[in-house]
Amino acid sequence: MMKKLLFVPAMLATLGASAQNDTLLFSDFNTDPSVYMQIGISPPGNSNDQSWYSYDVDQLPDGSPSGRPGEWFWTQAYAPSDTLTAQGVMGSNSWTNDGVNRVENYLVTAAVQIVDNQATLHWKSAPYQTPRYLDGYKVLVSTTINDVSSFSDTLFVAGEYASLDNGNLPNSYGSYTFDPAATVNPMAPFIHGMDGTYTEFDPTSDSSRLLGVLRPLTVSLAQYAGQTIYICFLHNDIDDNLISVDDVLVLGTAPNGIAENNNVFEFDVYPNPASDMITVKYDLPSASDVVFSIYDVTGKLVRSENLGQQASGMQSQKVSISELAAGVYQARLQTSAGTVNTRIVKN
Repeated sequence: MMKKLLFVPAMLATLGASAQNDTLLFSDFNTDPSVYMQIGISPPGNSNDQSWYSYDVDQLPDGSPSGRPGEWFWTQAYAPSDTLTAQGVMGSNSWTNDGVNRVENYLVTAAVQIVDNQATLHWKSAPYQTPRYLDGYKVLVSTTINDVSSFSDTLFVAGEYASLDNGNLPNSYGSYTFDPAATVNPMAPFIHGMDGTYTEFDPTSDSSRLLGVLRPLTVSLAQYAGQTIYICFLHNDIDDNLISVDDVLVLGTAPNGIAENNNVFEFDVYPNPASDMITVKYDLPSASDVVFSIYDVTGKLVRSENLGQQASGMQSQKVSISELAAGVYQARLQTSAGTVNTRIVKN
């Protein structure tokens, strides 16, 4: 072993008390997701699949003038303010010029093992526009396999534009009908922008077509304690425009099978201490999806990168830590073979 796991006592106690902050799944879509995502391929119905899938069930032709893909696709965030911080998102198109049939675009995660009732799902989403032609979507869960027919549990529903009820009224959300219908609670169902937040004025349009800004959302996964699940973002809209999701993250307690153990395989971070760039070097015993994370002394996740699907053997990645404050951190590498850790010091 190149490194051993060393913590000062205070750090060890803190991290032990916040085990529910383990990163069980993460993708920020900042780099091309095709390295770990099967695009245009139907999920095969596996019970422990470590690949993501993007699949277009409906096969309806694109009705936009832009030649958009039928499945979820990698693209830039829609709102100008998001392009300053979001390097990439997954987008999906519903513009079909078909006022009857819904698109059915599935974005399916890798399998996630939920140990206890501490797990939570976090993500961001934004429609291209709202309220007119607002796109909706659902967050679904399968507790069995990743075939699209297996997603029977609904965790979250974002409503879509249904109709403009009175064109003479001001361009307010009260002028529109949404599906599901809006209520006094803007989160049940969720109607993006109805509470007056996470929108931007589009200078090329009017107030009926505000730009959607990426909004953070969270749901509990406590009901899946003791199970391995798949999570799906289903875009099932009728002829509107575009939806996007970003920064998909599952936090929880790491399973015993991937407990923090540096005896799993060779893992090194150098130089250490470092002030700018570090090199993460590791020897994978088998092909695996790889996530590299950094935690501060309170157990807070301060950096996470999905390194994608990688072949077995020696691998290395360069990671910038220039934005971190000086201090002691825990570096963690998660793979299908196990999770390994080491202490790093930022000068």
